[in-house]
Amino acid sequence: MGSLFGLVLDCSSLVPCGEKSEEMKEAIRQLGSKLYNLNCVIIYFSPHLIKVYYTIIPKELKNHHPLPPFQANLLRLLPELVKITSKSRGLLCNVRQTEGGIKFHILETSRVEYYDVNDVGLIEEEDKEVLRIALAIASKHEKVFLVTADRHFLESVNQNKLLRRYHSEGQKIKIVAPNDPNFMNFLTTQCKNNAST
Repeated sequence: MGSLFGLVLDCSSLVPCGEKSEEMKEAIRQLGSKLYNLNCVIIYFSPHLIKVYYTIIPKELKNHHPLPPFQANLLRLLPELVKITSKSRGLLCNVRQTEGGIKFHILETSRVEYYDVNDVGLIEEEDKEVLRIALAIASKHEKVFLVTADRHFLESVNQNKLLRRYHSEGQKIKIVAPNDPNFMNFLTTQCKNNAST
């Protein structure tokens, strides 16, 4: 198995429809296919992000058929993830995906809330939460990808301010769009490495 890397997925990176370019929609579908078979990644959530997912993603994806395999499996897992977060407040949880082999980690709330990102250019609480999760997991990985299709997220984060405040964590985080060619090449390489091991 290739070396594990961390991944945080903004809701926008999982919905291959809506007001997005056809290129972005296709990239999200490809991401959903690649992630499903990629067992060298850990995808991180917080209890708050799970609630956001549960509120937004089923509604956004209900009319999209066929769903990419990762998104279809995530929809099946969301009720279980919601139950885990409601029963085990304050605990670090680990749920292993049964079909694709991806590891899901739900971080405890206090660990995520340690990071202050209120003045780095993000307005929406969901976006701040995704960035806090990326910072919270950076010490565990050589690479952390924060994937988003939201242009304001990609363009508005003040990287210099973030690096001044959280240098060691911030330098490991790459904020990327699903159609970022370097990110997709990285995933393709990881898929090939996994297939050969």
